[in-house]
Amino acid sequence: MAASYVDELHERFSTDISYKSEDVPLNCVPPVKELEATLHGVMKLNGLVIRSLEEIAGRGANAVTFRAGKKFGHEVAKYFQKREDIEDALHELSDLLQGQYSFEVWKPADSDTFLIEEGGERFIYLVFHDCIVRQTLRRNGQEQAGPLCQTLCGYVVGAIEEITGKRAKLEIKHTGPNACLKKLILK
Repeated sequence: MAASYVDELHERFSTDISYKSEDVPLNCVPPVKELEATLHGVMKLNGLVIRSLEEIAGRGANAVTFRAGKKFGHEVAKYFQKREDIEDALHELSDLLQGQYSFEVWKPADSDTFLIEEGGERFIYLVFHDCIVRQTLRRNGQEQAGPLCQTLCGYVVGAIEEITGKRAKLEIKHTGPNACLKKLILK
């Protein structure tokens, strides 16, 4: 029975039919608990791929992974509702990414709004809490802010650009074991 269901899904999604959330099964087979070892194996492999990319491409690894993340962000966000309000776009993105990345908008204590205009720049701070990238790096004993983090930065930039129709840039301001602070610059 499982093979016929998989064949049916493959046939359904390999055509030009658009994605519908009701097509995703409610129950995961096998159960999520049984997939933990697989997830840890993929995290280890991902860390080794990134380490190898750094050895081969050097500083260029950041550009490669940022570009890949940005393309993925644009691709995924095609299905999001288009919004002009950056705070609304960020809340939607955060809600949809729960389980992979958890972030929230943040403002310094002396600021009245999340969207800050300073020195000719418009930006908003994001605090990333739960992050599969950070966990992957910790599992592999690798430092933060490198190519794997650039993948996430590219992903967020691509998604925000797709949702808002405006160009963006994401800078890592601080990395830590429990959270990272990033600055989303709007152009």
